[in-house]
Parts: sequence; C-alpha cells; structure tokens
Amino acid sequence: MLKGAIIGLGNVAINGHLPGWEGCGQAKVVAAVDALESRLAQERWRLPGARFYTGVSAMLAAEALDFLDVCTPPGTHASISQMALRRGLHVLCEKPLVLSPGELQLVRSAQVESGRVLYTVHNWLYAPIISKTTALIREGTIGIVRRIRWQVLRREPSVAVGPQGSAEACPELSREGAIPANWRLDPAMAGGGILLDHGWHALYIVLSWLCQTPGTISAVLEKRTHPEWPVEDTATVRLNSSEATVEIFLTWASSLRNNSAVIEGTLGTIHVDDDTLRLTGAGAEQCWTFEQPLSQGSHHPDWFSRVRDDFLGEISGEAQQGKNLAEASLCAQLLHLAKESHGQGGKALAL
Repeated sequence: MLKGAIIGLGNVAINGHLPGWEGCGQAKVVAAVDALESRLAQERWRLPGARFYTGVSAMLAAEALDFLDVCTPPGTHASISQMALRRGLHVLCEKPLVLSPGELQLVRSAQVESGRVLYTVHNWLYAPIISKTTALIREGTIGIVRRIRWQVLRREPSVAVGPQGSAEACPELSREGAIPANWRLDPAMAGGGILLDHGWHALYIVLSWLCQTPGTISAVLEKRTHPEWPVEDTATVRLNSSEATVEIFLTWASSLRNNSAVIEGTLGTIHVDDDTLRLTGAGAEQCWTFEQPLSQGSHHPDWFSRVRDDFLGEISGEAQQGKNLAEASLCAQLLHLAKESHGQGGKALAL
C-alpha cells in the first residue's frame, strides 16, 4: 500500500481527489497540508486517521511517504513538485503542471534525477463524452481529422475557496487594484486568465484527437467585459499542422455556460454539444446522450479515479512511462508560445 499526502484542501481536492482516493486498494492518503488551520479543522473528518500540517516542509520532515497529490494553485506547482521529487517521492499534480518553460526545465530535471513519476491530472480525457469521441476518431470512423473547433463558454471564473474556507464567487477588483480573493485572477498565482485555466484542458484533448504535433500556434487574448482584471477573460487560439487546423475559443465573458466541439474528418464529422454527441457522414447519423454535460464541472471523482489508476500504473511499471509528462510538457510549451504570439499581435509562431 503506497502512502501519500494531499497538498491543498480546496474545491478540486475536496470534490474530486479525496473521493477518488477512497477505496483505492493500492494507495492511501495518510496526511494533508493546507495553509489555513481553519480549513484543516473543517475538513479533518474526510481523512480519519490522517495527520494534518500547515506547511509542506514540516509534513515532509515528519512523514514517510511514497507520493504527493498536489492540489494547490498553479503558482506553487513547480516548487512543490521539485521539492517532492528531490526527496524521492512520486508526484501527481493538478493542471497546469507549470507556468513557464523555466519551471518546466526545473521539474523535468528533478524528475530525471529522481527517477520518480511526475504526472499531471488530465482528467477531462476520461469524461464519458470525450472518451467516446476519442474512440470514434481512433477507430477511423470519420477518417483523417482535418479540422477541430473547441469552444468553452463561461459567465465567470470558477469559484475558489475563500480565506475562511467557504467557496466564494469571483469578486471585482478594488479601485486600488488589490489581488482578488479568487487566485484565478492573480497573474502570479494563475499564470494568466482563461488561457491557462481552460486552455490546458483544451490542448491535451485536441492533441489526442489530432495525433500529431502542430507546426505553428497563434493567439489573441482579450478583456471583453472585465477591463479591470489583470488577466484576460477571452482567448482565441489557432494551431496548424501538416494535415489539420485547430481553433480554440475560450471565454469568461459569455451569457451562457456551454462546452462544444466539432471534429471534421475526411469521412464524416463529430459534433459534441455539452451532453450530446452526434456523428454524421457516409449517409448515416448516430447520436448519443450522456448523463452529465461537460460544462457541469471537472471535479468528477470518477474521472479522477481513472487518472489515479494511470498514475499508479506508471509507478508500478504497468503503464506507459512518460507519456503523460510528454503531453504536459507540450501543453506548457504551446501555452507559452500562445502568450508570445499575443504579444506579437497574434503572429503564428513555430514550435
């Protein structure tokens, strides 16, 4: 039985990770860390028998562990992952794995030196509607993929756990420009706005459908309805490969909440509209409806459980080594280039 600690008891940990670890026959969470003692006290009942800490260093000094499950805001991912790897621990980390190429180099170097697994939570791959779409593409149902359009519409950023442990909606910035309570609007902690928050999910999904590395990327970032925010509320990204194009549109400035995608191939087209998947082509049409829409959220413990099993499989040697880290590294590179492209007026940049 592998022993692990969970770092950060925010919404993703409480609603996704902790339920996903329950009943696991290969690993157990024996410790938890959160900066706020009030939050530790509030969530203690979820981990009976576990030990609780307000600092990662103190926890690592006191516990004999095999892995960390990192659920903190993105600005802390690189430092915590590097610390854990250097201590010989495997690391499962929420997305985005890192915020810059420099951070990526540091954690990859630590991973190589340690020989341990560094794994990013790419849980949307296991949403039932995404899994079905991927299966149809890989079965050759629509032929060679030529064009992908991915769209995420939101009214605002996801809620964050507030200072007293309650979930708070994203507040407006003060006139003095103070950092908001929601870390998703803090550039230092989030690395950007919706591009980093939803763009990471979009990239690892469309790359799995594209099955090849894009040659160029371009992006335009906007503040459509929130000019007072220090981060963008809208992002438009375009990828080009030798055989296909990808268009990604992400916004926190919509009046609707919806996820959709269109995948066009040489033999047919797949339409994904939140909870409905429709396949057209060759004179036939098929339709599937799923229990939960994609836009409902991403905390699903069942999605996380699949990620957990893949992480543990890589530790045991039963799963393909390094595939997830390669995916995460490409996502980090692409998002960095997307920001560079925006800074150059949306110019297409080569990988």
